[in-house]
Amino acid sequence: MKTEKSCGCIVLKDDKVLLIGAKDDKGKLFWSFPKGHQEADETDMETAIRETKEETGLDVEISDTTPIKTGHFVHGGTVYKNILLFIAKPLNYNLKPQEEEVEQAEWMQINEAGNYFTDYYSEAWEELLKRVGKN
Repeated sequence: MKTEKSCGCIVLKDDKVLLIGAKDDKGKLFWSFPKGHQEADETDMETAIRETKEETGLDVEISDTTPIKTGHFVHGGTVYKNILLFIAKPLNYNLKPQEEEVEQAEWMQINEAGNYFTDYYSEAWEELLKRVGKN
């Protein structure tokens, strides 16, 4: 089985979490965390920080160096994408969604954000809530 890897951040501010909205292959909006593929010689955390900046305009600092791991099948089920998400805090608050990939970027209340996830993100969300003492 072929695999890919993406790294990103779960950005927390007070009792809010940053979510990005993107469109799937069918044009339907889905909510996610900023993430993307590694470039040559990047560490997982460097990728997560860079991708968060590219997709949201935010500079972040990783506050938990142990990633939350999740994944799902992509490309018609032919490739498994491993996703590593790091808990981070924003260093600035000027959201500027990346026009090419991101439809929306919004701060959502932590107690409501879980309602926006399905399948593989649900497990990652539950792990986040355990780590930050919200469950």
